[in-house]
Amino acid sequence: MTRGSSKRSGALAMRCGWEMNRVRSFRLALALRVALGALAILATAGLVSILALRTILYQQLDDTLLHLAEVEARAGAATSGPAFQFHEGVLLAARVGPPAELIRYAQLWDFSGQPVVRSGNLTANLTLPPSALTEARAGRVARVTHRWQGRALRSVVYPMELVGAAHQVHVLQVAAPTGPLRQTLVRFALFLVLLTLVGTVGGYALGRNLAAVALRPTGEITAQAEAISEGTLSERITAHADVDEFASLVTVLNGMLDRLDRAFQVQRQFTADASHELRAPLTVLKGDIDVTLKRDRTVEEYRATLIRCREEVERLTRLAGDLLLLARADSSVPLEHLEDVDCRALLDRVRVRFESIAAARGIRFVVHADDGRISGDERMLDRVVSNLVDNAMKYCRAGGEVSLELKLQDEMTLTVRDDGHGISPDQLPHLFVRFFRGDPARRRSDGTGLGLAIAQAGAEAHGGKLEFLGNAPGAVFRLSLPLDGTPIAHTSHA
Repeated sequence: MTRGSSKRSGALAMRCGWEMNRVRSFRLALALRVALGALAILATAGLVSILALRTILYQQLDDTLLHLAEVEARAGAATSGPAFQFHEGVLLAARVGPPAELIRYAQLWDFSGQPVVRSGNLTANLTLPPSALTEARAGRVARVTHRWQGRALRSVVYPMELVGAAHQVHVLQVAAPTGPLRQTLVRFALFLVLLTLVGTVGGYALGRNLAAVALRPTGEITAQAEAISEGTLSERITAHADVDEFASLVTVLNGMLDRLDRAFQVQRQFTADASHELRAPLTVLKGDIDVTLKRDRTVEEYRATLIRCREEVERLTRLAGDLLLLARADSSVPLEHLEDVDCRALLDRVRVRFESIAAARGIRFVVHADDGRISGDERMLDRVVSNLVDNAMKYCRAGGEVSLELKLQDEMTLTVRDDGHGISPDQLPHLFVRFFRGDPARRRSDGTGLGLAIAQAGAEAHGGKLEFLGNAPGAVFRLSLPLDGTPIAHTSHA
């Protein structure tokens, strides 16, 4: 294995490792998101459940205490005078609800907050919150939670005036400890915490499994893509191409492979053509030199050989210059030498350059140009226009006319026409192909077959486009360029 291939393999391995790390990060991120989502949902549901259960338990306790208060109030009101007697059995056997059986306390108070009588299971007076006494003195049932002898109690304070006039200056307090309720809530909260932890862990595991399932098709697509090399660019990705969620990805990748395949084919063809074009003048040079050196020559023979060698060297120089210019125009690097270009002056320079050739063939130059400037690389634009004019001169009939029409509106358009016999339909697909020479009669020894290709590449490097509009009757080309270097939209022409 060569050093270059080793470096490429190492780079590929590093890239694959980086991609795998990204995949693992995605799995971890998805798993954490699912786990956090489960945690948030379960925690919220648990909090709501605890609040709801607390409300229900306290409501049940309040209902039970109120019922006992009504029973005791009616029973006590039935006695004559201020005497009052509690039903101790009822207080001891009353139930708030499953599962705990609780003891209830009862105490009668006067409106001044002084105790009157208490149930037998009380060894000391209860605590009566002033707010509850005020509420009951106003004729309303009060419900309050308070402390008594270090214990939390829930009390219902019942105004006796609701059951008769005998004790209308008294209030009845019925209370019960809230400890069992709190124990029930604590046990329920612990259960919810455990359930939340289990749900969070389960959500994390579910997230990892979902990520693995979701990424499995991309892994298969990646494996097929990695198996395609420079020599197998004709192969296409087929994995999961029929699945809606991955069809667009597969289509994009296959489209990229199509473009790469075409680019490699063009590159291979270009390399082969360039090698052929370079080999021909070199072969001629070598042949002339070898033949000349076989024996002594006269000065005139040596001179003729040197002239032929110079012609081939000039041809090589032009070809090398064309290849360099084409490579520069093809590069994706933005143009560096942008300047304001006087369009009319540019056309005048090109016209002067070709005037002697046109005069020799009796060709008339007709130029119609608007005044104005565009932003671009002046040297490259000069070459683009020169190539179009040179192409028109080659195709134009002797004694004919080549016209250039330049318009500056939203964009710059240059239309170049000749009155030759035009371009045949079978040559149209190859019109901008590099090294293509369509008409055998026009395969001049001084041409490289790169003129239109360079013109097209130069136009695209400026964000524009070169189009063949048709025969009228000679070939008509239109060059469109943005005024400020911003790419412009074009309408295709058949």
